[in-house]
Amino acid sequence: MTLDSFTFPDWIEEFQIGDDVFGSAYEATLPPRRAWMKKTIAQVYAVNSPDSPQKTWVVNTWKGGFETEVSTAPLDCVVMLVDQGATSAVRILAALTPALAAGVKNILVVFTGEGELSQAVLTGFELAGQEAVISIENEKCDELLSNIKDSEVDSAILDLRSNPTDIPYAQNIKYWRAPVVPRIAVCLDEDGPDMDILSFAHPDAIIEEVSIEDLAEFSGYAVVVPAELVGEALVDFKLVLSHGQEGCWIWSDLTDIFFKKDSVALAVC
Repeated sequence: MTLDSFTFPDWIEEFQIGDDVFGSAYEATLPPRRAWMKKTIAQVYAVNSPDSPQKTWVVNTWKGGFETEVSTAPLDCVVMLVDQGATSAVRILAALTPALAAGVKNILVVFTGEGELSQAVLTGFELAGQEAVISIENEKCDELLSNIKDSEVDSAILDLRSNPTDIPYAQNIKYWRAPVVPRIAVCLDEDGPDMDILSFAHPDAIIEEVSIEDLAEFSGYAVVVPAELVGEALVDFKLVLSHGQEGCWIWSDLTDIFFKKDSVALAVC
């Protein structure tokens, strides 16, 4: 099955979240907060080389009298799993946007479990142009993933559920589970950052104010620091956000490369 022929099963349309829900969420999210989500989308999209060719074919000739030919193309489909506890719109968008930048045509967001998606997360999908968002029970989710596995298309699962269940291994499916971000350290100065925006961006995390002196003692995934401390903080943290970037996010281990498939040939010159 090729990129052009793959489609998700027809039954998912029954569980599509309606335009009215998206519209209400968008209107309920204040414009300054929408602006921070737009900034995350724009920056992560730019980092992941959206202007590069969708498909490439590279031939290298080596001294040993042989050559390699490498074909690269976007995956056939991507499924993002979220649940009621997945409330950070910017972290979700930072996972979704590289797939969009890579040129994946079939992207589906699947909400599972009890409750419903937060208004901020729904607004983020609206801003990113991600219209295919469904809400289904866990059993139907298993059926969907089995369908993708059986189709043998090159796929990926982005698991941002707060209570993830194990996903059976499948050779044709890449799997990425979002790191847990329970705490974010913040070094304040006279210019910020905006603590209200930080709380909005990460409603599931503890935002902990720390001094510059105590920063090295903090154990966590991310910190927010004045610009002059960025280089120093990079030594100890996966993500460093300078003041002025506090409402954004990017995943260091998730780029457009993850959303592409490679084929390599060894040939005689």
